[in-house]
Amino acid sequence: MRLGRKNLLYSMGLAGVMMLFLVGYFICMLPSLYVDHMMEQNLKSIYEQHRAYMETGSYDGVRVRNATVCFSMEIPLDGDCILVAGKAFSAEITLKDRRMAEILDRCREKLEAGGIPGKEEAADDLPNEENRERKTDADLLADEMEALKEVLLETVSDTDLFPVEIRLLSNSGFAEDFFHESMKAHTYSEDLVIMEYGVEDAHNRYANYIAMERTEDSIVLSVLPVVAPDADEIRPVVLQSLPMLGAVILLLVLLFSWMYSRGIVEPVLRLVRHAEEMEYARDFQVAPLAEEWPDRKDEMRELADTLDDFYRQIRESYQELEEKNRELREENRRQEIFLRASSHQLKTPIAAALLLVEGMINEIGRYRETKVYLPKVKEQLLSMRRMVEEILYLNHCAENRKLQRIDVGGLLAQRLQSYQVELADRGISAAVTGAESLPLYTDEMMITQILDNLLSNAVKYTPRSGYIKIELMECNEKGKPEMRIENSGSHIEGSLLPHIFEPFVRGRHEGGSSLDSHGLGLYIASYYAKKLDISLSVRNGEGCVMAVLVFAE
Repeated sequence: MRLGRKNLLYSMGLAGVMMLFLVGYFICMLPSLYVDHMMEQNLKSIYEQHRAYMETGSYDGVRVRNATVCFSMEIPLDGDCILVAGKAFSAEITLKDRRMAEILDRCREKLEAGGIPGKEEAADDLPNEENRERKTDADLLADEMEALKEVLLETVSDTDLFPVEIRLLSNSGFAEDFFHESMKAHTYSEDLVIMEYGVEDAHNRYANYIAMERTEDSIVLSVLPVVAPDADEIRPVVLQSLPMLGAVILLLVLLFSWMYSRGIVEPVLRLVRHAEEMEYARDFQVAPLAEEWPDRKDEMRELADTLDDFYRQIRESYQELEEKNRELREENRRQEIFLRASSHQLKTPIAAALLLVEGMINEIGRYRETKVYLPKVKEQLLSMRRMVEEILYLNHCAENRKLQRIDVGGLLAQRLQSYQVELADRGISAAVTGAESLPLYTDEMMITQILDNLLSNAVKYTPRSGYIKIELMECNEKGKPEMRIENSGSHIEGSLLPHIFEPFVRGRHEGGSSLDSHGLGLYIASYYAKKLDISLSVRNGEGCVMAVLVFAE
């Protein structure tokens, strides 16, 4: 997966988890926290409202949650009067019905007998027996209230006189404290209309809903007064939840960042370590990083492949450079050895030629016969010239190699034809078997020199009436082209065999001595074979010497 898509999925995943968390919080936790907060605020409000009334005896300057319905009732221990005070009024209510006064007296007796728990002694904190007794008194008080209800119903239904006398003590007329009055009409059908009346004070917004529906024989009205919720009520709940929300969000971010770092940052660090391994590795022996990520298909894998390819190119270039340096060292060593050996080998014919010339000049002894010894001087000079030409030709061919498609079989037949006179003179038979042609991609001058030197040695070291057998194979047991040249009746000494490819190493052949050869033939053949990536070996066979050429293609 590409890094851009991974980043997108990471962001979407984090946003989704945050969304689920916030939705879950607002659905599951926030309502219960809001309810608990409002219950605490209500308890706090009634406490502050009651304490303010106890201190001042009125509601002047007292802040209440609902100014329209909040009030306090003061019941004297004696008498039939009850004092009621609210935000907008205060009044004295006198009970005119005797039964209502008796009910009030009984309620006083119960309250005085049971007592009222203080702040330090809530009803739930009392011992079990006292708690049960308190609950019994509450039940009795509820019974008295039920009796009071029955008396009110009976009195109102049976008489035209109201059972209580209300005397208004004060009327604050706090209508000026209300503002932002509004009215809306919501039509649901031709017969049903809901009117919404709204007003605000300094602390609350009040709404009254009146539903009016006309039927065939009546008009039905339903009234619902409510206090509209205020944003300030929920704001403290949200503020109290911020530490928890921050902690959970931080935890989620850290968790996703850790997961993200494992998927993004860790591969980058692995690439850095891989580059350090490449920097300090010996012989460039560092395994490709792609082997550790076989299933990865993003930019990190592409970067790892690019880094491995770059490292492989550097390693191949370094190996090629090492190979060139090795060849250069080998060539320098060869040239140094060759120069020393050639200079040593040239001393002998030069010294011999000088000796012969000096003897003929001074007419010393037998050297007076110049016609006899001048040809010998010429022979020494020709030997030196041949050696110098081969040395120069050796360097020329190595520096001007030109590879092309050559029929080595046809080239072998041409070179063998040039030795027919010498072969016939010595009675040596030569036969070529195997493939008729052997097309190879090689250098014509070098392969010609290799074949010429091998054929020259085969003719030179084969005794009279012997034979030379040449076999061409397009594919040997290893699947490569091969050529074998066998000359019968010859043998290489065991002490000489390991050194036959060294310069100026000479063997003996029929009718001659080691001086008849300057010892560069097999050295030149092996040198050219290495340049052409040809494997050349010479070994003793059963009554013969065998030269084997194994080509690269």
